[in-house]
Amino acid sequence: MSNIANFDESHAKLKGFNDFYNDKIGPYLESREAERKTKVIKGKKIGALIALVGVVIGVVSFSSGGPRSILGLFMPIVMGMGIGYAVLHNVANKDTGEITKFVLQNICTFIGWEFFREGFEEPDLENWYYNCLLSSGYDRVTFEDQMSGNVNDADFSFCECHMERKGKDRNGNTNWVTVFRGILLSVDFHREFLGRTVVLRDGKLWNAKKKSGMKRVGLVDPVFEKKFEAYSTDQVEARYLLTPVFMQTLVDLEESVSGKKIRFGFFDDKLHIAIEAPNQFEIGSMLKTLIDVERTKKILKEINAILNVIDSVSKTKKRR
Repeated sequence: MSNIANFDESHAKLKGFNDFYNDKIGPYLESREAERKTKVIKGKKIGALIALVGVVIGVVSFSSGGPRSILGLFMPIVMGMGIGYAVLHNVANKDTGEITKFVLQNICTFIGWEFFREGFEEPDLENWYYNCLLSSGYDRVTFEDQMSGNVNDADFSFCECHMERKGKDRNGNTNWVTVFRGILLSVDFHREFLGRTVVLRDGKLWNAKKKSGMKRVGLVDPVFEKKFEAYSTDQVEARYLLTPVFMQTLVDLEESVSGKKIRFGFFDDKLHIAIEAPNQFEIGSMLKTLIDVERTKKILKEINAILNVIDSVSKTKKRR
């Protein structure tokens, strides 16, 4: 290996990961590096040719003169460069999914989780709508990258979710608007919750029907009191669950995945968390070297944040 791994092994599940990476993941990425370079060079050649065609068309258009000659010069050039870069990106990143799948499968195997890129049982979103963690105003939804396992006797499953609403632009053409893109995490602590507790960034999402029987819960830490609005049917249980340590862990999770508007709830005897976030658990652009360990560190950081959330609650919970 030309790039020595130095991963954070502070979590018990990650002990020995440096050796595992050097034996399994690192050599695989290094074996794909020559192929990556070849495709980048190919993409650059095709992209440059397309950009050159745009320049030629622009120059010819400008040479013909006329009141719009300046527009005729720059428009083909800009379009040629844009299309050229798109072709470069498409050619270079053709194998991104395959390489990401290999890395994720091996990380999950190491820590004892299951991983499915696609074709897994999709989460039932009905109660996510009812408790205002997600909007029901969408027309299509896709899921990918499901990981599941057990940590401290807590069973969990999380995946990426993309919800879209169908609309029309000003010309009457169909377009799709993102309603939610992010991570959905469910954790079963094998205990019964006496009430229903939901914590949101914006309490205005509640309507009178959904809020029925629930009262506002005051959070211990004034910092979190400003950031979140908590509601519950059981005030005592809510205060027991919503400790400052747990709340901080969720904020850390949100930051680690570059997310926003994290909201969560304890219902159906599980903890449900929704975080709006860009595409997660990806190896990254093929325009840069595969040998860089920072690619895998990013994925491991995102997974470690999930582990910390489960740890922060499950260690103090009793089994049913």
